[in-house]
Parts: sequence; structure tokens; C-alpha cells
Amino acid sequence: MLGYYYALLSKKEGEVARLNACQSSLSEKQQQFTMNEHKCLEPELSPTTWHGRHATDFQAIREGGIHTAFLEIAGAQFVNVYSAIAAKIASLQAEIASIQQTIERLLAEEAAREKEEVKTSN
Repeated sequence: MLGYYYALLSKKEGEVARLNACQSSLSEKQQQFTMNEHKCLEPELSPTTWHGRHATDFQAIREGGIHTAFLEIAGAQFVNVYSAIAAKIASLQAEIASIQQTIERLLAEEAAREKEEVKTSN
């Protein structure tokens, strides 16, 4: 029975390690993503490059659609993912603490049984 709990403990600790690694990787990706924000508004439109109604419509789509969506991803959506990961890590850590308590209890029970067996055999 202890073997099961040790294996479960190892599995949960592995999951926490993977989530921590994921969080670190995600942070790097967010930085890369944020560094490319300027690309949403490139190339810059000017009267010499492109102008008129189509240029104005294009600029409105770029600023209102693409750039706004980019900011949503870079901000709120990344925050939501970080929150979900943090919540899962906290949940797993609570499970780990519970498993550790169970292991300690089982070890104490086993030690008490062994002590009782030694006592009754003498």
C-alpha cells in the first residue's frame, strides 16, 4: 500500500515540475509575443505609401481588430493561463501534502504494529 502512495506522490510531484516548466516556457513566449507588437501596425501608412478610403479602412481594421486582439492575447489571455496554471499547481501541492500525511500515518501504523508484534512475541 505504501508503494502506491509513493508512486502517486512521485506522479504528482512530476506534474508540478512539468507545470512549473510550462509556466517558465510560457513566460518566455509571452515576452517574444509582446516584443512583436509593433508588427501589427506595420507597414506605416502615409500619404506617399497608401491613402484614401481603402487605406483608412485597412488602418481601422489593423488598429481596431488586429491590434486590439493582440493586446487581449498579450494581456488578459496570458493572465488567465497563468492563473489556471497557478491554481492547478496549488491543487497538486495540496494533494501532495495529503499524500505525504497519508504516508506518514501508514508508516506510523506500521511502526506501531511492528512494535506490538515484538512486544507480543517476547
